[in-house]
Amino acid sequence: MNELHRPEQAAVRHILTSPRLAARCSAYVRDHDFDWDGLLAEAQTMSGGEQLLVRIAYDLWQANGVVGIWELPRRLDRANFERVLDALELCRNDRPARRLELMADAA
Repeated sequence: MNELHRPEQAAVRHILTSPRLAARCSAYVRDHDFDWDGLLAEAQTMSGGEQLLVRIAYDLWQANGVVGIWELPRRLDRANFERVLDALELCRNDRPARRLELMADAA
């Protein structure tokens, strides 16, 4: 598989383009990569939940273990928790969740 199209890329992009993050992250999301230095610096001025989403995306990309799994159910609201679950399915290269299909149909 071409590294530029690996499942992690779709998962990270799904998180960073969420309605809650898109405006703040768009300058750091490239076609085939992400400006992690810029994203992590930008995240320092975000809310705790937004910072967590950026850290989750970073952890999916870099696999550094920067996110404790306990944070997902305790710190994310329902919509962002579900978005992370969708991203995990994308990362596994599984069939995207039905929620993604419904979102695409609504757009």
